[in-house]
Formats: sequence, C-alpha cells, structure tokens
Amino acid sequence: MNRLSLSLAAVAAAALLVSAPVHAGSKDLCGAGPRDQWRPMAELEQQLNGQGWRIEKIEVDDGCYEVEALDKDGWKVEAYFHPKTLQRLQPGRHGH
Repeated sequence: MNRLSLSLAAVAAAALLVSAPVHAGSKDLCGAGPRDQWRPMAELEQQLNGQGWRIEKIEVDDGCYEVEALDKDGWKVEAYFHPKTLQRLQPGRHGH
C-alpha cells in the first residue's frame, strides 16, 4: 500500500468513528431533557386508557414516548408523546 492509500484509509476510519455515536440511538428529537424530569409511562398509559385506547406497547424512541395501541374505534395507532407534557405530537413530527 502506498502512503496515499494509507492516508485515505486512516481518514475513512476516523470518519466512521466520529459518526458512529450519531447512529447509536442518541437522538433526542423531543428535547425533553433529563429522564428524571419525565412523567411516568404509566401515567401516559392511564391517560390513553381513559380515552378508550388499548395499549400494546409504550417505549422511548428518539427521546419521545412512542405508543402502539388500538384507539377507541379499534384502529391501529402509532403515536408519539412528549415525555414531560404527555401531549401528543403531530404525526411524523417530533419535538416542540
């Protein structure tokens, strides 16, 4: 291998190392801050059950609560909620 090939390989390897954390699920699209300030998932589940939803799963996705459920009419729903306010976010949109 010549010097140019080694230099290009080193640059490529460094670029992968720098970009790796971005792809490691560290996104915070809701901007909700520290998790100890979030409202509990159980509170969101209770809120949605009160609206007639049947919850299948609640998890954290990119700093938001992601809910998979059946709504009061039996339609499958995938919805995102802000972890501090528990307000539903616009479909396809995270954050404030």
